[in-house]
Amino acid sequence: MRIREITQIDNKNIALMDTSSISFLQVLKNKGIKSDIVLKDYDLILIPKWVLNEINDAAGRTEYLQSLIDSGYPIYCIAEETYSNLVDYEEGNLYQIVSASTSLLGRLRAYLRKFVERTDSLDMAEYSTWIQQLYDEWPIPGDNLSNGRIRKKNAGEVSITILAEVISWYYPATEALTVYSQDGDTYEYQRAAETKLREIFVSRIPVPVSYKSNDAILCQLFREKEIDLDGVLSCRTDERRITYSIEKPDHSVVLVTEVVDNESFVTLIQKEAVHIIF
Repeated sequence: MRIREITQIDNKNIALMDTSSISFLQVLKNKGIKSDIVLKDYDLILIPKWVLNEINDAAGRTEYLQSLIDSGYPIYCIAEETYSNLVDYEEGNLYQIVSASTSLLGRLRAYLRKFVERTDSLDMAEYSTWIQQLYDEWPIPGDNLSNGRIRKKNAGEVSITILAEVISWYYPATEALTVYSQDGDTYEYQRAAETKLREIFVSRIPVPVSYKSNDAILCQLFREKEIDLDGVLSCRTDERRITYSIEKPDHSVVLVTEVVDNESFVTLIQKEAVHIIF
């Protein structure tokens, strides 16, 4: 794939893309829905290298992403080992971000404590060294793929979370920071990471991280009259857990997380008081 790699960020409206969202946008394109409807609001669309490895496992995804790049979308990749540059070489803080981003994964936390963490952060290896070693020695068992690569289970979700937190805490001028993902783990990892980092970076105010799951995209497309209800049903082929808010008649707002089948989802998105969160 011909995709430019960047090491600096100087943008206002940023989207982070994971594998599941690339696959879903590819499905939408095959149904005649232009990608610009979903991606037009960003001046930077970033894909971490660990995620790019997963995208490259499927030729269709790779070809679709290349078509977006060739069409002029501001899509770039960024290597995880270069993040020290993004945080002004504050590698102690960067370790805290990685640690918080993996807080829900016991195997990764144990690995970091054993092989990376030191009482004095100045005694730690360089970030670029230990983050590459972490990926190479990924402690969570994965599957053997048909292309010969061993799938790094949860690596994509962790990578997206780390990058989201780096931008959130170090780039206060960012106006929009949106994660495109259908994987609920990404949502949970980022929420947990932000909670922990608020206890550490007490003098900073993070840029809020927003989400666009596949269901949120479908809701947007329906309300903008880019897809009808039959189209929604053709794109949403299985029931899944979603989180949404609904405004009650007294203007109070309820947050709901539940498994929603396709027919119930169609009913939900027709209610203006409903907003899909994830």
